[in-house]
This record gives sequence, structure tokens and C-alpha cells, in this order.
Amino acid sequence: MPTPFRLLMDEHYPHWAREELARRHIDAICVQKDWPWLQGASDVDVLNAAVADSRIVVTEDVSTFPAAIAAMPNHMGVIYCRWNVFPRTRAGIGRLVEALAGLAHDPPAGLGSAPVAWWL
Repeated sequence: MPTPFRLLMDEHYPHWAREELARRHIDAICVQKDWPWLQGASDVDVLNAAVADSRIVVTEDVSTFPAAIAAMPNHMGVIYCRWNVFPRTRAGIGRLVEALAGLAHDPPAGLGSAPVAWWL
């Protein structure tokens, strides 16, 4: 049985991205709308919340999130998204949704059940 692909989209992603993923039958929540108490929280707090709910973090915090991973090495996975590939525009976030949907249908081994870091 494949590992459930459950996402926690960090605070820089809009709620409509979660809604687009839901249309594709992907379980995603968005800090902005679903867990607003995490807005402005440390990366460790975001990762801890994701672990508590068995979720993979989707973030563009490529320079700071590795420290959170070092502090909490037993996580469900982190998907790093380059801001220059997926800018925070309608089109950029749309491309991110498509990339996440593709990843959900063919995830790398361990993503969602082991501390895998993946780059989109």
C-alpha cells in the first residue's frame, strides 16, 4: 500500500493552491487558511506541526529550512520549491500545483514516510 501523500503548504502559498490540489484528490492544507497560527512561526514549529499531522512540508525556505531539519530529523519529508521556478504569481503557483500533482502520483521512495528532502 503506498504511503499517503499529505501536504502542509508553508505560509507563502495561497489557499487556492490547496483547493486546486484537492480537485486532484491530493490531501493538502495551507498555513494561510487552515493553520493560521503557524504564520510567522519558526521553521522548526512548522516542521513539528507537519510531523504531528503526518504531513510533508512544501516550502521555498531553502536557506533556513535545513536548520529545522537538523533540529527535527525524523520528519515525513520536505519538498523544496525554487521561487525562481515557481514564483508567487498565478501562473507560477499553477505550475507548482501541476508539479505537486505529478509528484503525488509518482513520489520518490520514502517521501511521506521518511525524512526525505526533495527539490522541485
